[in-house]
This record gives sequence, structure tokens and C-alpha cells, in this order.
Amino acid sequence: MKRMLLLPLALFATLVVVAAAGADTKTVQIVKSGFTPTSTTINVGDSVTWKNADTVNHQVVANDGSFASPVMKPGDSYSQTFSKSGKVSYHDSLFTNRNGTVTVNAPAASVTLQAGATTVVYGNSTTVAGVVTNQISNEPVNLTSQPYGKGTQSIATQTTQSNGAFTFGVSPTIQTSYQAHWRTANSPSVSVDVAPRVGFGQSGRLYIAKVTSDIGYGGHFVWVQRKSPYGSFRNVKQVYLSATSRAVFRVNIPKGRSILRLVLPADQAGPGYVSSLSRLIAVKRG
Repeated sequence: MKRMLLLPLALFATLVVVAAAGADTKTVQIVKSGFTPTSTTINVGDSVTWKNADTVNHQVVANDGSFASPVMKPGDSYSQTFSKSGKVSYHDSLFTNRNGTVTVNAPAASVTLQAGATTVVYGNSTTVAGVVTNQISNEPVNLTSQPYGKGTQSIATQTTQSNGAFTFGVSPTIQTSYQAHWRTANSPSVSVDVAPRVGFGQSGRLYIAKVTSDIGYGGHFVWVQRKSPYGSFRNVKQVYLSATSRAVFRVNIPKGRSILRLVLPADQAGPGYVSSLSRLIAVKRG
């Protein structure tokens, strides 16, 4: 029943700065007296456009050689996008006493979170893992949980590894949302569903059903299903559970080999739970 969602191998690709939507452009005028303004502050992914508003030619060149405009005639413009944080000084190669700076601010660090499995069977465990995007090690990350119908609670603290990564083992007993907290940053919430554990046993011609979770299943039912020759499963018997969440029953099956299983439908699983399956039982009737 457990459907595992493996953590993507590209988890750390989220660390790449995406200069996506919301990028801005600042304009610097080149006039007779120099650059206006002489100092410009932008964010990673933003651009600066220099416009020659003078009557003579100019050329903008970074002091570290990271960029250089062509020689700009009056009215020409040149744009440069900055993908790294830091401070870049530049000058006019045709009038070397004219200088300017661009300060590029890094985006605020954030924290991610992903669940190792979207659904677990009651009693099983999984992981939730994430990354602090500045990749600092030995940073404390706190994990909070909110089980279905209950309040939020702090459950564990881990420190980040050398790449900013962290992992928590979790064992939800009902649908639970998790969130990671680092300094003042909070990750998006991730939810892990829980399927009740459906036990299916056999004793001679008698079969035994048992459903287990944090709630009782007296009066609820499971379906006995038989696998068809074409591979699909079909309902063959509806079995109601006693006050102990258990049932002992018989099933009429045709001669030959049969594969049986139990299904707990979603509407019988109870609030905070999802549908569930038992193990398969092979039966041979002569």
C-alpha cells in the first residue's frame, strides 16, 4: 500500500539562483559630468542599463573585466544582467576619471522541505528532508508537526550538513503536516497521509480481518477482493468489523487457485486517514 515518492536527485538544484519573475532594471545616464547615479544597488538577476545622454562617445568597462560595452554613440544604450552578488566597480574607458559602482544583493536565504513518502501505512516511518539555501553547515533547523485535528507541536531539531541539507525521521499515526524552521525562515508545509494497517490472515477455511489505527473500526467494513484472470481485482464479499476492529469470516471461492486481498475504502478509513490494502493471500481450492 505504501507509495514511496523518492526524493528527487535534483533536490539541490533548488539552490541555483533563479533570476526569474520580478527582475528589475536600473538605468544609469552617462552625461558630461560622468555617471548619474554613480552608485547603483540591485538584486541578483536584475540588470543595469547605461544610456549615453552625452554628445560624445563613451564605453562602460568593469574594472575586473567581467563586462564591457561597445563604444556607445550619443543615444546608444547598453544593458548588463548581474547573476552574482557582490560589488562591481566600473569606469569609462574613453574618460578614465569617470567611475561608478554596482552593488548586487544576494537573495534572502530560505529553507525547503520534501517528504520521502506521500503515504505511509500506520506504524511505518518515512523521512522529511530539505535544504537551507545558503548551504551553511551546523545551523539548527526545527521541525514542527500538525496531526489531523490537533495543534502544531515542535518535535525535533537537527543541524545542517556541509551543503545545508537536513533530514528528519518521522512516524505519523494520522495525516500530518510538517514544516521546517530556520532562523526566521519557514519552509512550505508538506503533508504525509496515513493508511490504516489492514491485517489479513487465514486459519483453515476461516479468514481474519483486523484494521488498526488511532481510531476504532467497529461497524466499519472491508471488501474481500479476488484477482481475476486478467489481473484486476473484484469485490466478492463485504465484511463488517466488530467492536474490536476485527472480523472472522468465510468466503466462497471457485475451484482452483485464487488470490485474495482486503480493501478498506476511503469512506471507511475515518477522518485523517486514506484507503488501505491488506497483503495478498493465495488460496487453492480442490
